[in-house]
Amino acid sequence: MKNDNNSDNKIRRRKASSSNSSSQSPVRRSSSTRASSSSSSANSSRGSSSSSNGVRNSSSSVKRKRKVPSGRKKRKLSKIKVFGVTCLVLFVVGIAAVGGVTFSALRDVKPVTLADLNKRTYVTTTLLYSNGKKMSTAPSSNKKTPVPLSQMSPYLRKAIVAIEDERFYQHGGFDPKGLARSVVMRFFGKRQGGSTIPMQVSKMLLTSTEQTISRKIKDIYYAVEMDKKLKKDDILELYLNNFFVGKGLSGAEAGARGYFDKSAKDLTLAESALLAGSTKNPSKYSAYKSAKLDGSETKDDLNHRILTFVNTEDDDLDEPTETELKMVDKLYEWGLINEGTYKQAKSGSIVIRKAVNNPDAKERQETVLGKMKELGYITQKEYTEALAEEIVIKLPEDSQGISNSVEDLIESEVISALIEKGNTREEAENMYYNGGLIVNTTIDPKIQEAIEAEYKNSNNFPGNKLGPDGVLQPQSATVIIDYKTGQIKGLVGGRNISGRKTLNRATTPRQPGSTIKPLAIYTPAIDTMSITQATAFSDARGGYRFEENRKWNPKTTTAGGGSMSLRLGLAKSSNTVAVKVAELLGDSYEDCVDVMIDYLKNFGITSLADNKATSDSSNTDRRFPALTLGGLTYGVSPLEMATAYGALANGGQYIEPTIFTSIESFDNQSIVDSDPEKKRVVDPQVAYVMTDMLKAVITEGTAKKAALSNGMPTAGKTGTTNSSKEAWFVGYTPYYVGATYIADDAGVRDAEGKIVKTRNIGGGSTSSALLWKNIMSRIHKNLEKKDFDKPEGIYFTKINLQDGGTSSYGSNAAFIDGTSASRVTTAPSEEKKDNESTAAENQNNSSGNSGGNSGNSGNSNNNNNSNNNNNSGGNNQPPESNNGDNDGNTPPPDNGGDTGQDEQ
Repeated sequence: MKNDNNSDNKIRRRKASSSNSSSQSPVRRSSSTRASSSSSSANSSRGSSSSSNGVRNSSSSVKRKRKVPSGRKKRKLSKIKVFGVTCLVLFVVGIAAVGGVTFSALRDVKPVTLADLNKRTYVTTTLLYSNGKKMSTAPSSNKKTPVPLSQMSPYLRKAIVAIEDERFYQHGGFDPKGLARSVVMRFFGKRQGGSTIPMQVSKMLLTSTEQTISRKIKDIYYAVEMDKKLKKDDILELYLNNFFVGKGLSGAEAGARGYFDKSAKDLTLAESALLAGSTKNPSKYSAYKSAKLDGSETKDDLNHRILTFVNTEDDDLDEPTETELKMVDKLYEWGLINEGTYKQAKSGSIVIRKAVNNPDAKERQETVLGKMKELGYITQKEYTEALAEEIVIKLPEDSQGISNSVEDLIESEVISALIEKGNTREEAENMYYNGGLIVNTTIDPKIQEAIEAEYKNSNNFPGNKLGPDGVLQPQSATVIIDYKTGQIKGLVGGRNISGRKTLNRATTPRQPGSTIKPLAIYTPAIDTMSITQATAFSDARGGYRFEENRKWNPKTTTAGGGSMSLRLGLAKSSNTVAVKVAELLGDSYEDCVDVMIDYLKNFGITSLADNKATSDSSNTDRRFPALTLGGLTYGVSPLEMATAYGALANGGQYIEPTIFTSIESFDNQSIVDSDPEKKRVVDPQVAYVMTDMLKAVITEGTAKKAALSNGMPTAGKTGTTNSSKEAWFVGYTPYYVGATYIADDAGVRDAEGKIVKTRNIGGGSTSSALLWKNIMSRIHKNLEKKDFDKPEGIYFTKINLQDGGTSSYGSNAAFIDGTSASRVTTAPSEEKKDNESTAAENQNNSSGNSGGNSGNSGNSNNNNNSNNNNNSGGNNQPPESNNGDNDGNTPPPDNGGDTGQDEQ
């Protein structure tokens, strides 16, 4: 039927044309016939011929009229209508979409008043304790200092208007021409701002820096409202008191003092243009950059141009050169740095740089000056003189106050969180210093006070003395965490903190010694379900499963005369037992290493030197000495160690540590909410058995001095390194987990630049256990005594600590359902006395740490590695050369890593 219809349609057209011709022909033929009867045959012949021509002419006439058929006209009109309707629909839909976005963006706008904007200008970022009380405010050295417009240079006011919003005094807050130009430029791939000064005030004080259409709509709305309700000078004053100029400086006054050490009212035309130019990209166009000292500088070159940076493992600063260290002497001689800065610079704990003029800023300044001249704000003479004026950078005197490690860590974590939200580093820093944020921290003031009180007591730190760099030694760090939430409740990163952003030892890795054993060895062993607390091992030297360990042949740190249950091996911190247990974690040496590294990573240890992907054997922790005895290449920070033990206390669930719960804006709008990572490391039953074993460390092993006086159940582990250079205790109660270490700072240099030997800690890990006890006793003073929560699937049986057999006497040990002791005891009924092996972990402490340098500055090879030990508290180098296993091929030394001196 389809074909028929199409054919029929064509036929109808032909019929229409044919019918029209036929209607004419009969008439003409009829007329010709009548004429033929009254005329001659010749005339008849002509008439016939004429009639024929008439038909052709008529047909031609019809064809000429059909050059634009009526049907085509209708179809053309139909297409125009469809196009018009489509455009109308798209226009309506577009209007509706814009209206919807606009409505959504403006539904929560607030009234615009000068009082509210001024209040936002003068706000200060506030840190709050976990109970809501004020802890402190953001550092004042970076804080903006608002001043009236009359106290700002008129050149600065003109420069800002010229380069930021030349039609500022003509438009009504929103400049359609400028915005249209911005859209066109973006279409061609070029970025050009279309925001007016009022819109930028909105972004700084009322909305945010996020790049969204919704925010842009709000900025336009607020800008129009400002123009209606505020004077132009009021808006300009708000802008000039809040605009960011780089280097953590906001506002005209802060910028003028931070770059030129003068008031904003005294800025020259050249300085004003330089400051105004920084607004386009404060990071690129800030007035100065830092540079190394090259030794050619004079006193005048460096006066008020000294910059200091804390030297840490995580920074990108080069280590000071010999030339720079010699310049430190000159700086001190010239009186440009004080004694404390001099000592820290010589010891390498801080790095000194100089401020130099930024060529990018100068280029941008010339653009600003050119625009000012173009608009008639300055004369040709003023323009020429300003171009020729030398810009002299003059930094103000350092007025940074003393803050504790907690505040420095909060600052660092908040800025990092703001960067993760999409802000640049400079935007995040500006928000922190000048944004009037409210930071709800996790710090409990009572717990923080308890830690700080014990750190003021020098009796807690054996061998207390002032180091050559002016820093008390030994140094120490403590972290207390609520392991059920991951919240850091208290933290101290050093003794006698003397300034801001000094080394935070709570977050700096140190060699952990035997505190690594529960995490890397004993938890994986219990998790196999084939090894229990009752499994017995020989604590004698030798008898190792793998050839690599037979070559290493670590010494015993216990009596070494018989067997030990797993429980007793951990309680006494036997190195030989630890290695033999670790050898059962896999089928091969590499398998066992993989298991230990996997568990440590799952416990949140991030500082491992794992070369599995790179196959770089010169810098690795993929070795038994490192993983079993804690002689790691870099070490572990007290914060990560506390978090890892907290996972055991929390039933095997790891929770990422946090130091703030939320970050809010000045008007209590949420900016960031803490969302810590959570993951299960082991089942609750495995974690509980480990807790039971760690309780034995205090009741039956090396950490009896850590027991709390109120009888609160406590689990934990001691740890020391070579010759007790570093002493640890990590432990937890049913409430909190805490990590404490004491050690001399490694890599410290004296005034002559020579490495100062680190000393052993008197009393070994007992000193750290006592400090931990003193702190925790304060914290738990008024807390209800309770035991650790026991999960289902756990039962207790008494075992003999030597052979691990079940017994009617001995220690009550926890077992997981489905596991049990493998024998009935055959050992003597009387347990071995503690004093038979109370030296425990450190009987052979002179024999080394098996994995990394714990600050043994006295070793003959120490000077080769010392340059990278600066202020780190640990070693950033591969293990000591005298350990004999730097290349991973030679056998490890004849020693263990954690020696545990005087742990009883």
